[in-house]
Amino acid sequence: MRRVLAVLLVLGLVLTPGPAPAADRATATPRSTSGTLVSDVPAGGTPNIHDGAVLAVRQLGDTVLAGGTFGTVSSAGSTATLDRPYLLAFDRRTGVVAAGFHPALDGKVDAIEPGPTGTVYVGGQFRTVDGLARKGIAQLRLSDGALVRTFAPPNLGGIVTTIATAHGHLLIGGTFHGGGRSGLASLDPTTGALDDYLTVPLAGHHNGGTGAVGTQAWALTPDAGTLVVIGNFRTAAGLTHDQIVRITLADNGSRVDGTFATSAFGATCNAGAFDSWVRDVAMSPDGRYFVVVATGGPGGTALCDSASRWETAAVGADVQPTWVDHSGGDTFLSTAVTDTAVYVGGHFRWLDNTAGRDSAGPGAVGRASIAALDPTNGLPYAWNPGRNPRGVGVSALRVTGDCLWVGSDTNWLGNVRYRRERIGCYPTGGAAPVATDAPTLPGTVYLAGTGGADSLAARGYDGNSGVGATTTVRTGGNWQHLRGGFVAGGRLYTVADDGTLTRRPFSAGIPGTPQVLDPYHDAYWDTVSTGSGQTYRGSPSPFLTELRTVTALTYRAGRLYYTLAGSGALYWRWFAPDSGTIGTDRFTIAGSYAGVRGMFTAGAAWYTVDAAGTLSRHAVVNGTPAPAGVQVSGPLLDGNDWRAAALFVGP
Repeated sequence: MRRVLAVLLVLGLVLTPGPAPAADRATATPRSTSGTLVSDVPAGGTPNIHDGAVLAVRQLGDTVLAGGTFGTVSSAGSTATLDRPYLLAFDRRTGVVAAGFHPALDGKVDAIEPGPTGTVYVGGQFRTVDGLARKGIAQLRLSDGALVRTFAPPNLGGIVTTIATAHGHLLIGGTFHGGGRSGLASLDPTTGALDDYLTVPLAGHHNGGTGAVGTQAWALTPDAGTLVVIGNFRTAAGLTHDQIVRITLADNGSRVDGTFATSAFGATCNAGAFDSWVRDVAMSPDGRYFVVVATGGPGGTALCDSASRWETAAVGADVQPTWVDHSGGDTFLSTAVTDTAVYVGGHFRWLDNTAGRDSAGPGAVGRASIAALDPTNGLPYAWNPGRNPRGVGVSALRVTGDCLWVGSDTNWLGNVRYRRERIGCYPTGGAAPVATDAPTLPGTVYLAGTGGADSLAARGYDGNSGVGATTTVRTGGNWQHLRGGFVAGGRLYTVADDGTLTRRPFSAGIPGTPQVLDPYHDAYWDTVSTGSGQTYRGSPSPFLTELRTVTALTYRAGRLYYTLAGSGALYWRWFAPDSGTIGTDRFTIAGSYAGVRGMFTAGAAWYTVDAAGTLSRHAVVNGTPAPAGVQVSGPLLDGNDWRAAALFVGP
């Protein structure tokens, strides 16, 4: 499908650059799911939209509005076809399409934003509403969809892709170039008159092509103080900001934030197909970070076909993302962020697939075009409802108080399981991801496979020189074959030398029955065809090939740290305790770790064990251990030998 779109773009047959914009993407309303994910089973009682695609979803009380390229719809439970070109409203509780809401637009709707009481703003590619000229932006009555004629904006000459209200102004972004504005503008929210609040001009083709220049999407912080804009541009207000710019908003005006710049979106990413390749951006409910998703083709270290997290307060001449999740050649189209998860949609087949080239590379995790990512590291949670066939993909994601709304161009959620034509709702209040809180000291340190014995031992430890007696907790169970272990969220995770990753309950110092974690294989999705010649089967992490030389391992703040025989470096990969996914990408911290034979972390301290069994305590600096440690226990200090197949702090 993306190849078809690419050809159309090159031929100039598609009016917008690349896949259609996702839902209206700016809001200052926090989105929370109270620590849980949404359900993996979609709710019933939603209307069926028979054609085109849903590009925007907005819920206003019990009324849901959907915009896009569609023409006809049926209410939930009905076979009667209703004409609702480009925009419709329905009852959230019943799925019945509002009979009275019947606006007359002549082009697609890309954005929806609440207006003054009883009204809504819509943006898109239309030229007229109710037969009157309204180029790209209009205000409608919610009661019947009729045009609010007193709102009369100027013709700025292009498409409006996103809308927001902030500081008493109606902000619009798109690919328009008129009225002295280029890609960004602000209007009087009552009259529609152009004002001078947002005048930052966007200019330049990212790839030097012929696509429309301007705003693709934006994200607004909850305090309406920062606007992150992405799109097809090279400069903002004459300053180099390739495909992304951060704008400061205040009551007295707006300006480009000169403290933020990045080269990360400078790659061309299949210039023959896409003039610009960023697709959507969403802000976290607390405003601390935002996520950008993209298309463009496999990019390796570039951000083509990726989702990436960015800290909102980061400053610098070349800011880089906190994490990146690559699909390996498939498009991300939409994203929505809650306090628990980063939801992403598109037509991807795998995630965490940096080495993939339209295939499942080492470490790839199968996900059929919709997924929930761990905000800490960008790895997929175990949540995996999928949607197959994929079509062009999930073009709209919108989280409300009771739902994750999904807009697309296909008829099914799941694998041809739940018929939800082009719009569906995953209810909030699903399962919570597994906890990740870690035990600390004073407490108990566990030693697995000490002296080659098939046992798990424990000794009390205060974190300094106070060491208790060693007792045996469990015998049998291949403890001597472990390469490392750690406790998080009251569960014990262990990695064995045969590549087996397990998780088990671990309360009161007693390990429960282990559960093998294998996120790279799914009993259901492994056999489902992607429609592109493969199935959704993943491929084990390259970390598993390193296990034979791992000398020590521990977990801290979403990362798996380890040392390797013959190397003085400390290595780490992202790790998702919920799914068991071990990150494909390996990161290296240079240092003097060649003699480390064991390690664990506890609070503000990091502990290492050398070849002689001596335990040293290191300060934690910027999340990693300081090179120099202080010896606190050992055979020559207090008679305690700390050598073991795995070391971890526990209850």
